Formats: sequence, structure tokens, C-alpha cells
Amino acid sequence: MKEAAIAVVYPDEDTFEDHVQAVLAMLPGTRRFPGCLEAHAGINRDRFEIAIFHLWESLDHLDRYLTWRAERGDFDARSATMRREQEFRTFSVP
Repeated sequence: MKEAAIAVVYPDEDTFEDHVQAVLAMLPGTRRFPGCLEAHAGINRDRFEIAIFHLWESLDHLDRYLTWRAERGDFDARSATMRREQEFRTFSVP
């Protein structure tokens, strides 16, 4: 069964554009990762929020991707300049 992942991140206002650029730079690697069907980002500059949307062939593919990103330090690199913790949800897609 396919798996959708949605993350909303809340960067500090003074680092917002750096976060936007980092997220956009990560998308091509996400799209090339085995099992990724789609990956997109939504930017709201009025609220200083970034939404990331992924669709995966399976939960196992998503788990492998998240492990890979964590091992690379991609998540830790951005978390120091967040004004609040990100929201992360997954959904099974029939």
C-alpha cells in the first residue's frame, strides 16, 4: 500500500529563506530515492511555514528514506533554527 508523508516546518523568521532553499535543494534527491513516487514543497512566506509532501510506494520505502536523511544529518542541520517543532504525519493511501 502506498504511504503519504506530510511535514510542516516552522523556521525562525530570520532563517526562513535558508530553510526554503535547503528544502528545495533536497527535493531532487528525494525524488530519486528508491520508492519515491512524488515529492513537493509548499511555501507560505506570510506565516513562515514550509510544507513538504511525499508519496511513497510503501511505508518501508519511506522508512528507508527517513533513515537515510537522518544518517546524513539533514534533519539536525535545520532543527537548530526552528521556532517550534515540526509536524509530521503519515497516511496509508489505498
